[in-house]
Amino acid sequence: MIIRGQEIAWASGSLATGAVFNVMALFGLFYLSTILGIEAGVAGLLLFVVRIYDAITDPLMGTISDRTHHRWGARRPYLLLGSLTLGVAFALFFNLPTLNGAAMIAVVLATLILYSTSYTIFAVPYLAMSPDIAPDYDSRTRLMSMRVFFLIVGVLLGSTGGPMLVQAAGDGRRGYAVLGFAIGALVIVGGLVAFFGTRGVKERNTATQLTERRALLVEAKALYFQVQSVFRFAPFRLLTVVKLLQLAVLALALACTPYFFRFVLERSTGDITYYFATFSFCGLASLVAWRWIIGRWGKRDVYIYSIALYAIGMASWFLWHPEEAEIFFYLRAAFIGVIANGTLVCALSLLPDTMEYDRLASGADRQGVMSGVFTTVEKIAGALGPLIIGVMLQTMGLDSTAAPAEQPASALFAVKLGISVIPALFCLAAIPFLIAYKLGPKELQQARQDAQ
Repeated sequence: MIIRGQEIAWASGSLATGAVFNVMALFGLFYLSTILGIEAGVAGLLLFVVRIYDAITDPLMGTISDRTHHRWGARRPYLLLGSLTLGVAFALFFNLPTLNGAAMIAVVLATLILYSTSYTIFAVPYLAMSPDIAPDYDSRTRLMSMRVFFLIVGVLLGSTGGPMLVQAAGDGRRGYAVLGFAIGALVIVGGLVAFFGTRGVKERNTATQLTERRALLVEAKALYFQVQSVFRFAPFRLLTVVKLLQLAVLALALACTPYFFRFVLERSTGDITYYFATFSFCGLASLVAWRWIIGRWGKRDVYIYSIALYAIGMASWFLWHPEEAEIFFYLRAAFIGVIANGTLVCALSLLPDTMEYDRLASGADRQGVMSGVFTTVEKIAGALGPLIIGVMLQTMGLDSTAAPAEQPASALFAVKLGISVIPALFCLAAIPFLIAYKLGPKELQQARQDAQ
């Protein structure tokens, strides 16, 4: 029997990941370049290097949680530890002192490593709990719809409340300091709710059902082998590529948004709030409709069409011109918010199915390793945005400390590309991989029958 209270408590943990992911993606590059004075390309490279570090720590964390034996369960202790350290690290990042040269780079890098390690400790075991909380195909759509709800609430609090806090506190160093403390506290609260609310979740224990093949995998000491083994599983490999491309779209758009609002639209930081409020509220309002649409036409097919519409919505920003009516600003926000929400529900619903199918087909319990790889992909995608945007803006002559009127036309053109055409191309690149993904309810049901 599924306990809805546990579903809600677990899903509420996405308040933490949604808030920090989006605030960091939205303001990380901009904060490093305009407040701390680091060149945009260098700042983007720092954010990217830390994600390479995550490529090692995320699968490792998955393996650690798979092998953890604790009275609280294999995953829950890390929800407690990760949420506490993540909240502190996030607040610290947005309160760094201004230093000179190499000292500034070293301090930023150390803080980002602390932040990323804490995110890993929380997010990997958190994601690995989903198949145990929702053990069947349909309940996972409901569970992930709940998770998307809290994820969007986190996005709403971070991406709309964040700009509002920054502007209200002075739109400078003090504004970002307030942002860091506020979101850091939110992370801790969301993580604690997930920790205490999932007490009593019965985690899957298949120790008595191990085949020789699973025993060999569990005993394998080489992490590389385990990661390599899950990538041999085609549905997971395809879904991972799609996830990388889809999240890169979000990372590109978020990293470019503060520059776009300041230099192209010539709007204030607070105006970002109105955009993302429309984006998020429309996304939340569409949740029930997306659940019905997915139930009617299937997760994969809906995913394909929604990501194509996502590309159209993002590309439309390239057509913006100064005389454009204000209504089109909000129509874009509403359309992109609804479509982005649909792609999220589809992506998150397919992951537990993929995990279960792998367990049934291989006899190996690799939920932790898979969630570790998936979380690594989230972070690499999140780093691609600042890296691409930062290098492009620096190369094309943008001065992040100058006024809009002082920017060269090449820099403004780069900003428009970064918010529109480039994200749209990443969306389109994901479609062939989704078409190749063939795992559906019939295949999953057959695998269950074969495993009996």
